[in-house]
Formats: sequence, structure tokens, C-alpha cells
Amino acid sequence: MHLSASSTTLFTALFTLLPMLHAQAADTLPAPSAPAAIALGATIYQANCARCHGEQASTPSAEAPDLRRLNSFCRPLKDPALQRRCLQDVDDYFIMSVNTGKVRAGIIYMPPWRDVLTAQEIRAVRSFIDSRPLPPPRLKTSVDADHDAH
Repeated sequence: MHLSASSTTLFTALFTLLPMLHAQAADTLPAPSAPAAIALGATIYQANCARCHGEQASTPSAEAPDLRRLNSFCRPLKDPALQRRCLQDVDDYFIMSVNTGKVRAGIIYMPPWRDVLTAQEIRAVRSFIDSRPLPPPRLKTSVDADHDAH
């Protein structure tokens, strides 16, 4: 594929400017642990998410995951850089899931929220979830014991 000089210039400009625009947008959002972000997230969560994911993000239905466990794979990582990357991946996945919803085999398990919630509201919900106490560790089952034995 051959790009013209103007296309190459535009392409270069986009990749130069996008990180700066992202940084500016991030500066306008409250810090994830800020009380205002958590309070906003709690209100949005209770109105839109609690029905399936549980009141106060603590008692999810059988069909919906316990959102407090989102970071569970990242917590044990000892390397700070690897843990940051893991947490960023989880955040990206959460945002994508909220925006696009969850559909499996043509069945809608969670509707898309992209036309209902703003990016800031989705981040606020994530902040609220992160502020919730962690659930107790899951009990190991016979399947886990069998897996650990091999």
C-alpha cells in the first residue's frame, strides 16, 4: 500500500496528537479514587447495574459476574510494571464491555450502554466498584483440587 505525502503527514499528525489529546481528556476527569467520582459512580451503578450485579456491587445474580473480582488476576503480580499493564487491560476490557454489552449465542446478557452512559460516567462506575470491599476468597472445589494435583 502506498500513501501519498499528505496521507503520511496526516497519519503522523494523528499519532503525535492522539496521546496528547488523551492526556488532556484524562486531566479533566476526577481522580478514580476521588470521593466525587466514587459518589457519581455509586449513583449510576445503583440506577443501572445493581439489578444484575448486586446492590452496592456485593451480591451479583447467578448470571452476572461479581465486579469486585475484576482485578483478581492482577493483584498477585509482583512486578509493578506488569501489574499496571494488567490493570490497564482490565480497565480497557471493562469499558469495552459496558459500551458494547454482552451477547453470547445471540442472547443478550447485558445491553450496550454506549448510548446511555458517557465515558466519564463509565469510569465513575469503575471507581465505585474499585472502592467496594473485596469479597471473601472463593472456596476451592474438587475441580480445583484435581487441577492443582496435575
